Amino acid sequence: MTASEQSNEFLAVLPTFISEAGEQLDAIEALLLQIEEAPQDKDLLNSLFRCAHTVKGSAGIFGLNRVVEFTHHVETLLDKMREGAISFESSIGTLLLQCNDQMRHLIEIGFDDEEDTAQQQAQRQSLVSNLQLLTTPNGGHTHHEAAPVTDVTDDKEGWRITANFGAETFRGGMDPMAVARYLNTLGETISMRWDTDRVPALEELVYDTCYTGFVLEMRSAASRAEIEEAFSFVVDDCEFQVTALETTHEKMKRSIDALPDVPRIGDMLLAVGAVSEKALVSVLRTQENSGGPSDMRPRLGSLLVDQAGVSPDLVNAALSKQQKIRDRQQGEEGRFIRVQADRLDTVINLLGELVIAGAGTGAALAAFEETHEIPVETLVENLVESNQNMNRLIEEIRNSTLGLRMVPVGETFTRFKRVVRDTAATLGKEVQFEIHGGETELDKSMVEKIADPLMHLVRNSLDHGLEAPAERLEHGKSAMGHLTLSARHEAGAILIRIEDDGRGIHRDRVLQRAWDKGLVERGTVPSDDAINMLIFEPGFSTAEQVTNLSGRGVGMDVVRSNIEALRGSLRLDSRPGKGLAVDIRLPLTLAIIDGFLVGVGASKFVLPLESVVEVIEFEGNTTPIDASGRHCLELRGAVLPVVRLRSLYTIDTGAPRRVSVVVVQSSAGKYGIQVETLFGQNQTVIKPLGRLFKTLRGISGSAILGSGEVALILDVAALGQMAAGLPGTRFGTTNVPNQSTEFKSKLALGEIA
Repeated sequence: MTASEQSNEFLAVLPTFISEAGEQLDAIEALLLQIEEAPQDKDLLNSLFRCAHTVKGSAGIFGLNRVVEFTHHVETLLDKMREGAISFESSIGTLLLQCNDQMRHLIEIGFDDEEDTAQQQAQRQSLVSNLQLLTTPNGGHTHHEAAPVTDVTDDKEGWRITANFGAETFRGGMDPMAVARYLNTLGETISMRWDTDRVPALEELVYDTCYTGFVLEMRSAASRAEIEEAFSFVVDDCEFQVTALETTHEKMKRSIDALPDVPRIGDMLLAVGAVSEKALVSVLRTQENSGGPSDMRPRLGSLLVDQAGVSPDLVNAALSKQQKIRDRQQGEEGRFIRVQADRLDTVINLLGELVIAGAGTGAALAAFEETHEIPVETLVENLVESNQNMNRLIEEIRNSTLGLRMVPVGETFTRFKRVVRDTAATLGKEVQFEIHGGETELDKSMVEKIADPLMHLVRNSLDHGLEAPAERLEHGKSAMGHLTLSARHEAGAILIRIEDDGRGIHRDRVLQRAWDKGLVERGTVPSDDAINMLIFEPGFSTAEQVTNLSGRGVGMDVVRSNIEALRGSLRLDSRPGKGLAVDIRLPLTLAIIDGFLVGVGASKFVLPLESVVEVIEFEGNTTPIDASGRHCLELRGAVLPVVRLRSLYTIDTGAPRRVSVVVVQSSAGKYGIQVETLFGQNQTVIKPLGRLFKTLRGISGSAILGSGEVALILDVAALGQMAAGLPGTRFGTTNVPNQSTEFKSKLALGEIA
């Protein structure tokens, strides 16, 4: 095998190494968190050492020397720890977690030298120094802070100066060398080349005629105007041009485009050296301290230009790169998934049975066409039986195929151990974190999309829910708080619960804040559940002061919208002074739902069957219908808001002979949807809407029916907001005519059916 072929083979398997190394690094992080709870466990230390050794050995095979050299120092410390020469301490755990992050970064950048910035090198050297201090004879129990990272931003520009002096330069008393020497004082000369092409043969030289020219490349903090001033005395006798070198600005732009998937523009600009870490931290602090909702804060790009002096072109390049990453991630979402071999075998076996069943049906039809000896009644019975068998196989294949996408949620849950550890340390709290039901399976796409909402809820429990040790002791609790993250299957869905034994929700404080913000009419007291759910309103917060974790009222509304976008629901169970449990109920998959098919005129709509409560016949006893299709009716002594699809979507057909109201349950409460035809239960394969229809009100997707028709899938949560007139929708209660004060009061009090 040639060297070139060997190199190509290595590059082909490099992604596999990166994936497997990532798993080893995840294992290292999990083991470090376990060792903190059991520092004397030799098995954990041995497993930790083996993981680091595996990463080092695999990196050596691929020639990733940076990974090998750095991991060697980590391995040395781990070796001494498993030998008992150094005892595990929390400070050592923190250092090793930082080293694990550095190893992950080195593996991600691979052979890209440009990605190994001066900041990263300084951080790595600081970590190595701390590791070496621990492994020296007298350094086993001493922890040193990492050396500060120096500001490496270079404010010097690269310039190319081309000068051709005129023939009269000497006779005018000027010396080109003097100009060159002056330019040298403005910065650092990279290269200089004298132009000898204009010099004639010796016999043709005129002693006082200038034939001089040069090309000078330099790095200088001087501006273009300051450089051009060097030629101010020879401006009439010299042709010169000052241009910026590509190596400063354009190279940075090219480097940004060549970066791997770094999602944040600050990290991109930091990686290419366009901004220093110190300046970036200052800009981020300015943005954080600006207050207000996230969409009202100053844009990071603008602050980088105004406050840190970053070129607008570089910021635009980073924004463009960020958009490319998002587009690619959306296109590649769920592209790779590991599948257990036995599950794949099951699908293949079922497909084989389906092929056999199809062949049997075809053979029966062929025999009938050739001989016509088989009675028609017998043929029909055989075909019905064959159809039932094929439908059974199709259903089993569907269930088995969906099972291929099911992955345990434990891997996602385990990530939060590090989050809980670091956040608790930042807040000065003692927290015991427990995970239950990690083996519970959920669709892979759901697992990926639920991670961010769970992250926010976990951090919210740590910051708002659990008290500081002193406060817990005052209330008769143990100094250490308890936080539990669990999952289990329940009634065809998955129930994820985040539970703490903290202070719970102070409903009086929440209600007072809701009155102050105008979310609830002052003096009106909703139900306990309705008060609890107010914390998910945009901009709502009861924090006394703003911290880097919370206090701005940004985030909880996004949690709710993200969960509802997954067709999930939220419920809060607060026990003031004892704790809070947040229940998230999600469907097992986003691909197929059990739906309830309804019709309005010639249009067909699908409702998720799990949201349907009952169907009632419409008798016309209702408030007048407004232009948006909103009205209400009485149902068993309670007021039921109703949305009329014919009016909402402007469906122009003849008057219906029969009208029904489908009562559904959403996060906003119960409400009705007025329809005209009931088709019954229908298993629905969800198809996403195109970009053109992303903003369509009350529609979450589409489905193709067996007849070939297209049905729209109704967004129960969005329609519920329209029906209830919640703040933030265009269907607010103040815009709905003929709505009685009694109805508004009952709606606010949570007395809607």
